Amino acid sequence: MRLLKHVAQRIVNEVSKVIEEEVIVINTEGIIIASNDTSRVGFFHEGGKEVVKHKKKLIITENELKRLKGVKIGLNLPIRFQDHVIGVIGITGSQASTVRYGELIQRLTELIIQESYAAERLDSKLRGFETYVYEWLHTETFSDEFKEQGEILGIHMNEGRYCVLIQLEKDEDVFPASGIEHDVLERIRSFLPNESSDVVVRWGNDRFVLLLSSILHNEKEIHHLLLRLSSQLEQAYSTTVKAGISLKHDHPSTLHLAYREASQALNVKNSKLKIIFYDSLTLEIALGEISLETRAKIVKEVLGRLMEEPELLETLQSYFHHQLSVKEAAASLHIHINTLHYRLKRIQELTGMQLKETKELVTMFIALWYLQE
Repeated sequence: MRLLKHVAQRIVNEVSKVIEEEVIVINTEGIIIASNDTSRVGFFHEGGKEVVKHKKKLIITENELKRLKGVKIGLNLPIRFQDHVIGVIGITGSQASTVRYGELIQRLTELIIQESYAAERLDSKLRGFETYVYEWLHTETFSDEFKEQGEILGIHMNEGRYCVLIQLEKDEDVFPASGIEHDVLERIRSFLPNESSDVVVRWGNDRFVLLLSSILHNEKEIHHLLLRLSSQLEQAYSTTVKAGISLKHDHPSTLHLAYREASQALNVKNSKLKIIFYDSLTLEIALGEISLETRAKIVKEVLGRLMEEPELLETLQSYFHHQLSVKEAAASLHIHINTLHYRLKRIQELTGMQLKETKELVTMFIALWYLQE
């Protein structure tokens, strides 16, 4: 195992909490790679090189200062991992103060190394698991070999599943990026203890994918689960949580379709809902199939001159939002009902469309929908 710089710096930081002396960590080439005196980082330390060579501690006295390059009075101790010396920790100071704590410091250092190694192995395993799920949700060719890989990873591949895509819309000031994803992942897993049936992975960009067993959950239960989970995450991180949920898919080979459905549900615009099921999105799905070029054309041709009248656009939006209720729309805009009638008449004049004609009403609704996207 190679001693990494970030692990070496962590050793320095932890040891510095125990003693006040200068602390350095040296790699097997004799180069100082971490220190609470940053001016020493990158320099050769001959004493550390000797410790690596002879695999035993070295007390540096006045005599060694003349003989060894780049050293100070103090103690140099080998850092061992799995019976190999992978580096050296050096403590500057008088012999009495350094030797007294030498064995304690050496043990603390090796515990940090073991913990870092275990964390790296766990993270490596997690990345391998996430890579498999990523391929699973993007492949349209599902082979027996691929299915077998999932079984080896501990996934029950014969269960039907829902795909859930969770998005955390965070405030960077209260939701720092570093270290949070693992914490969120563990919180989600605490709600889903059966890891073989309910698969949970990080998805990047503050997203998480849940592949929930249809044997263990139905849509109603998933909705309640996500309500409880989102409430906990929003309280813990001052964030807004949204989720898109696919249809149930009974065969693992169709999970790429489930992921597509969950993505469409999550990305629905103009929705007050935070938890959105794909099967509730008939209109939204149909509208989403239209090309961007066609959407722009519809907006331009239908709304046209209305685009230069933000007050009228707001009025039209409120009118649709309140289910064509003139009374409720006027109240929400804080205007008299006669003023609203005047604005609606003006909208009809500018667009050439009648709000009482069903086809023209729907056309205006679709155009406004695309504009707001």
